[in-house]
Amino acid sequence: MQNTENQDVQFKFEEEIVIMRRVAAKRSGGPNLRFSVLAAVGDRNGTLGIGLAKAKENVNAIRKAKEKARRSTFKVKLNENGSIPHEVKAKYGASKIFMKPAPLGAGIIAGSSVRQILELAGYKNISAKILDGSNKITNAYAVIEALKKLKED
Repeated sequence: MQNTENQDVQFKFEEEIVIMRRVAAKRSGGPNLRFSVLAAVGDRNGTLGIGLAKAKENVNAIRKAKEKARRSTFKVKLNENGSIPHEVKAKYGASKIFMKPAPLGAGIIAGSSVRQILELAGYKNISAKILDGSNKITNAYAVIEALKKLKED
């Protein structure tokens, strides 16, 4: 019976592929092709997780990334108007991100992978700016770092 309950919990999450890329490495026997996938899961109500995985076939890479994302879920802080409680800056690798609450009705003002992740988390009114870094994967992890820095009101 526990397996059924765990499966129900897994299906309540919405899953989204943030980025999928084909990676090739030159070897003596020819190019070694692999797929790298960054997937995000969320319930649009304060739970979020992301996972990065690689495999020789894209189907396996997607499956592995979604599993990692489900295992790495955590709760984020949401205001009653669907925003964050205060401004926050975060850095991950070479990426820097700045997020601040937006007024009611403003929507999600963000670009790239940041928008997808904030939507899955359940934010409705938030403004985010990527200050440094152009890699979508490190930008996504910078968003996670910023959301983990948030404090309660």
